Amino acid sequence: MRQNLKNISILLLFIMCAGFVSAGKNEIITLKQGDPLILLQKKKTAIFEIDYSQMMVTDGENHDDDLDFATWMQTQDEDKDKWTEDWESKDKEKCYKAFRDNFNSELKDGLRLTKLGKDYKVIFQITQINFGNAVRYSVMTGLRKGVAKASGTFEVRDINTDEILLILDFSDLKGEGSFKQIGRLIGVFENFGEQLNEYLEEYYKNYEKQKKELGKQQKKQKKNK
Repeated sequence: MRQNLKNISILLLFIMCAGFVSAGKNEIITLKQGDPLILLQKKKTAIFEIDYSQMMVTDGENHDDDLDFATWMQTQDEDKDKWTEDWESKDKEKCYKAFRDNFNSELKDGLRLTKLGKDYKVIFQITQINFGNAVRYSVMTGLRKGVAKASGTFEVRDINTDEILLILDFSDLKGEGSFKQIGRLIGVFENFGEQLNEYLEEYYKNYEKQKKELGKQQKKQKKNK
């Protein structure tokens, strides 16, 4: 009976090491499905897309006034901001580039996002965004550039089979500051790579810790045989 309990303990530790590892204090990114360590594979590349189809623009207070992104852009056009025109002609590409460049910069020794990725497909989907105000105030620093906050998912699929290998949820992801709305949206993409890198560092640290614990348990089991 005692031996069986030891075997069960070792099995549970193995399961934890295989995918149910905590990322510690990171509250912005959480694991929904799969193994984040696939992002740390060297010489692996992925194509990617940014999905705005489910994105709702909110003011964070009354969700009855939330608008889908396309409708929200039209309301900005009415204010002569030319959001739709600028989005299609230049701003959409700026977001695409900001996401790719910052992801690759932060994950220097891991998965690379390219236009001709051969191994995986990455889908970054924003489901909700609050653009915030152009200016925010802090007692310590005074007036500062406004920031946007976004929530959504980061998904990795096998490029050949379309099998979902990883889903990470992110919530209240703050972007880099900007006085302009498009700058605040781009700021979200700029900051995601940094947050993801911090998440992976913590996740890997806990993974190694639990793997060592598994090794110790296995040695104890051999001695007690």
